Amino acid sequence: MVLDRYGDYVVIFDADTDVVPVFTAHGQWVGLADNPDAIATLIDIHERVNGGDA
Repeated sequence: MVLDRYGDYVVIFDADTDVVPVFTAHGQWVGLADNPDAIATLIDIHERVNGGDA
């Protein structure tokens, strides 16, 4: 398991699964990205819905 930072977001990579949990750096749940390629889309949607504030 590996934690990685995407600006104001934290993602958790687990070798046993393709899905990637995404949180804000403050611990707010953002959602599950279906795969690592979908992380940017999930973060973009979260920022659009929440006005860009993580």
